[in-house]
Amino acid sequence: MKKLILPLLIIFNLQTACSQEVITLPEPDITGGISLMQALNERQTSREFSQKDLTLQDISDLCWAAWGYNRDDKRTAPSSQNKQEMELYLFLKEGIYKYNASEHSLIKTKKGDYRSHSGLQDFVEDAPLNFVYVSNMESAGYESPDEITCETLTPSHANTGFMAQNVYLTAASKGLGSVIRGWIDADDLHNIMELDEMQVPLYGQTVGYIKQ
Repeated sequence: MKKLILPLLIIFNLQTACSQEVITLPEPDITGGISLMQALNERQTSREFSQKDLTLQDISDLCWAAWGYNRDDKRTAPSSQNKQEMELYLFLKEGIYKYNASEHSLIKTKKGDYRSHSGLQDFVEDAPLNFVYVSNMESAGYESPDEITCETLTPSHANTGFMAQNVYLTAASKGLGSVIRGWIDADDLHNIMELDEMQVPLYGQTVGYIKQ
């Protein structure tokens, strides 16, 4: 009977947290996991995911690895000219959330299960977590949507790659699967996420337990 207590508490805590408008995440576990070289060796792309929920600790570690602060004003992933224009959104079963790195928390931006909108592959609606990487071009120093071009978005594409690799390595360390996805409907995401004209969805990334 005792063996059931911890998993039940984890599920309860996750469900309770996701019912709130702001989720304060537990501190990231920066001392755990496998070695970097082992994580690199085990990093791989997965496209079949089980519906098993991640824990709040998993979500905390993944968010921090992707775009958390590891110094007062610097992130775990590099950013061109330190503009830090990237925004990290999470599509969970309970809703859409924005990661607030300064508070290490999640802010609910929309209630409901919109995971199927986070990408055009079938598996996104079953996986427990889908990240969507958004470039806020106003934060990048631009003033008009007319200035948003392939060229001006180039740094954000590179920054997304750094963030996604951090997620890949963290997932490998936790025995999770992951896949970065360019196959998204940016217009649909823009509407569903209720973004403004200076916010550009670039990629998605799915994370979860690999289906056995």
